[in-house]
Amino acid sequence: MTESLLLTQPVSAPGVLLLGGSEGGLHERDARALHAEGYNVLALAYFGTSTLPPGLVDIPLEYFFAAVDKIASFATGKIGIVGGSRGGEAALLVGAHDDRVGAVVSVAGGGLVTQGIDYRAGTLLDILSTPAASWTLRRKPLDYLPYDIRDELREQIANDEPVRLRLAFADVPAEVDRYRIPVERIGGPVLMLCGDDDQTWPTVEYSRAATADNVELRIYEGAGHPLNGPPGQPYLDTLSDGPGVRFELGGSAEVNTKARAAAWAATLEFLHENIGITR
Repeated sequence: MTESLLLTQPVSAPGVLLLGGSEGGLHERDARALHAEGYNVLALAYFGTSTLPPGLVDIPLEYFFAAVDKIASFATGKIGIVGGSRGGEAALLVGAHDDRVGAVVSVAGGGLVTQGIDYRAGTLLDILSTPAASWTLRRKPLDYLPYDIRDELREQIANDEPVRLRLAFADVPAEVDRYRIPVERIGGPVLMLCGDDDQTWPTVEYSRAATADNVELRIYEGAGHPLNGPPGQPYLDTLSDGPGVRFELGGSAEVNTKARAAAWAATLEFLHENIGITR
């Protein structure tokens, strides 16, 4: 598996950097759908391939800055970034530290820096219990909000029930500025798209904690976590495989299918309005 997929246009066009979430790897289908809309697109893996770290641990923001260099060499104007889940966290961080970024879409993401995911640790509880920074800048780990594993999550694992991973994430703390991503530094507008029944992590709460004048927060009622990407086959359930468990993503199959389509349409409209392509 490669680290990136670059899709260019035959004429000058805006550029989009595309980032996936905690599943790792590339999102080639999403990249091709954005490319079909007229964008230069760079889909970037940042862990979970044969040439990259196995987990979301100590990923340098400079790695993303280099990706912006690459897409900027093919694109006109400001760069857009679209990130899903933990990729939404990365997208906001990159936008806040790179003035070439002019629009960011965070889909089921969050506006706080959160703990890393060291898949080498073993079971899900081992992973959650292993301190790890997700991101570094200038070789220094960024402060992160650590996991707070609730007894209910431990019981779900012990009873072999679908696991609601949001039970491992801490409430927004009083000292939130220590972990808050400074989205107001992004050189353009930000769109945050969240489901209010997301059971993977507290996307609404973590996104609200980082809102600023340049941010639009759009919440899909009754939707769970799987909002990212272009519409495809309808969802049949709300479950997803995890490390030795099945995750409950929230929402319902019907609501999540509709919300994913709406989130994709909102993403396209936002990009068209803010980095140069108009319908």
